[in-house]
Amino acid sequence: MRKRNSRIGIDGSDRIPGEIGCLDTIRLPATLISDAGNHCQVWRQGGVFVKDGQRVDGDLVIKIFREPCMFGEARLYAREYRRLRDALGSMIPDTVFACTQIDGQDSVIAVSHTVSAWFNIANPHNESDAIPLLRMLHSTREELRDFIEAAHRWRDTDDPKVIDLYGVDNLVLDRSYRLKYMDSFGVFFHESLLHILAEVDYDLKAKIDLSLWRLRYLEHLLAEADKPGTIY
Repeated sequence: MRKRNSRIGIDGSDRIPGEIGCLDTIRLPATLISDAGNHCQVWRQGGVFVKDGQRVDGDLVIKIFREPCMFGEARLYAREYRRLRDALGSMIPDTVFACTQIDGQDSVIAVSHTVSAWFNIANPHNESDAIPLLRMLHSTREELRDFIEAAHRWRDTDDPKVIDLYGVDNLVLDRSYRLKYMDSFGVFFHESLLHILAEVDYDLKAKIDLSLWRLRYLEHLLAEADKPGTIY
């Protein structure tokens, strides 16, 4: 998928449009892979680029925040992401958040190694494939159990947090059948905001409700995969 105003390099590859203070976008070939998220555009940098005069092979995902973002807000996104990483380990891709200028405005990007998504585990349309798959994959089933338990711990606090399962393809299996959570910015919805705002934020409520519904669906998958007769 190519964004209409992408730069096109002399080799025919896409270029990230605009100016990003910490990236040499002119020499960084990249392809737009998602423009659907609430917070960011997602670009994949694959192939060879030049760093300090040397040719370097790379395969990175670069998420570019859509709006201006001050340091305090960016630090909050990074802190919440670290909370995921501390609890779920390798399920959460190692990611660097960088405060930088994007087209002259303070903002933030997130850079991580590419995860080759293979199967959307949180999509109910995949239930008929997901259950037998989990029955065969003991380690993946345990990763899903850890994910569900962590999601309940985050919600059972004085400041209930709902992990974002609203985003398209947030929770997937990679090509090694390992569970990966792919979101970076705003990984939690804060339920308390529904009660302290003067008016109901129906958009936030819809995202929370769908995330909780998908969490219950994941619990259903796990319960079915755990039934006697499971194949290991």
